[in-house]
Amino acid sequence: NPASQAKDRIQKLLREIVIARYKGCVLRHIRNCGGEVGEAVLQADHLLPRSNSATYADSRLVVCVCKNCHGWKHWWKEEYDELVKTILPKERVTLWERAEKERKTHRPHQGINWNIEELALKQELRKL
Repeated sequence: NPASQAKDRIQKLLREIVIARYKGCVLRHIRNCGGEVGEAVLQADHLLPRSNSATYADSRLVVCVCKNCHGWKHWWKEEYDELVKTILPKERVTLWERAEKERKTHRPHQGINWNIEELALKQELRKL
């Protein structure tokens, strides 16, 4: 499926972008997890469910976390979200909260051109 293939490429680009942006796990200074580049398995964590196509490729709603912190999130999501909100710039927290409200009241977006989303992320990565 071409859309699935594009989304796989987008996920890889998002990982590269957040690693370049955060230079390690976003929680490494708070949780002392050791999530440094070259020291830990780093992952792109979507702050909203990946099933939400409207925000899937929005790097502002993705952070870099180590594998350990990503697993911790699944058990302690509320605490995780609150910690991440203390780290992110206010405008990104506002975007996250607005997108969360909209996600609950609207149906998923249809007809997203994943190739355009991928191209935009490639351009963003080049700027980093």
